[in-house]
Amino acid sequence: MLTLLSRHGYHRNILNQKYGRRPLRPNWALGVIGMAYTLQAVIAKSETFSEPLPQKLQVIRLRGGIDMLPLSTDALKVHEIPFCPLTDEGEKELPPQLLRLCEQLNKQCTLAYIEAEFFGGVGAQAHALFSEGKAIGQAIVSESAINNALRYLGIAKGEAHDEFEAVGLGQHRDTDEWVA
Repeated sequence: MLTLLSRHGYHRNILNQKYGRRPLRPNWALGVIGMAYTLQAVIAKSETFSEPLPQKLQVIRLRGGIDMLPLSTDALKVHEIPFCPLTDEGEKELPPQLLRLCEQLNKQCTLAYIEAEFFGGVGAQAHALFSEGKAIGQAIVSESAINNALRYLGIAKGEAHDEFEAVGLGQHRDTDEWVA
């Protein structure tokens, strides 16, 4: 069994069958295999998020008509949201604080909560989809969760390797870098 210590100090067993985890094939869109990548954000079509935004959230414009609200370390603290609850903590459902935030942000729109955590080519992605103030189905943890969420929002990969690359989510390796 392989155990890693994430940058946030949580021991986690990557192969833990309790959570159905397994080593994932490297995602080349994330860059060099030996580096860490973490992302925790809410995404929607451009111009969806209206002002004023909840505290410590800011809109980042991505390619393909997508806006992102990175859930930085400061935003997680203010909103009392755990770091990557689906991929790092192994939760099956969104924590209530995160669920409330997503429901508050999407009163009359469609959006997705996304998270990813990779280190040394091993990791996971997750998404939860929302429409008109409500969650749609269960949170999903899979090696293509973010691409699936982007397709849900209408993104096509075009000439890019995948939807992740098409919108530019590989520009930074850590959520906090998006708001720096």
